[in-house]
Amino acid sequence: MPLFCISFLVLLLLPLSLSCGSAQLDNIRSDYITIIQTELQRTTEEITSLLQNSDCSVFPHKLRNCTPGNATSVHTLHYLTCKMRNLPVPQTTLRLIKSVLSSMRCPCLEKSIKMPTESSKRRRGATRRRRNEGTKNRKETRKLCKAEAILSAMTECYQMLNSL
Repeated sequence: MPLFCISFLVLLLLPLSLSCGSAQLDNIRSDYITIIQTELQRTTEEITSLLQNSDCSVFPHKLRNCTPGNATSVHTLHYLTCKMRNLPVPQTTLRLIKSVLSSMRCPCLEKSIKMPTESSKRRRGATRRRRNEGTKNRKETRKLCKAEAILSAMTECYQMLNSL
């Protein structure tokens, strides 16, 4: 019986020791200064240039903001990075995402994939035929605006972490 209790306790505590919050803040800060800050600036510049003639204020995005606290800032950074990964973004953004995730030593969780049903395939096909170029461009602009908002929030989080 005692062996079962110990095993159960280990199983409960193991995820905590392997979680994103266990990343060392000193490593995250030094990685930001040496690598991520440059990647963040480069990615922001690239997305801003893609959005030259676009107004992102018409696409409000509700994102998590960093709060003064080491663990919450790291978790917010991780959340924002994983959100960014799900957007169709330029190649420089993918380098940034990889750098941030490896700095935290914490991968994004994969979403479960639902198999499409026959009726959803028909519906999706009809929607795809109706969509015109204007709608595609608007959707792409909205996603780039979201990426820009995420980059701004990530910059704020890193600045907050480095000021602690």
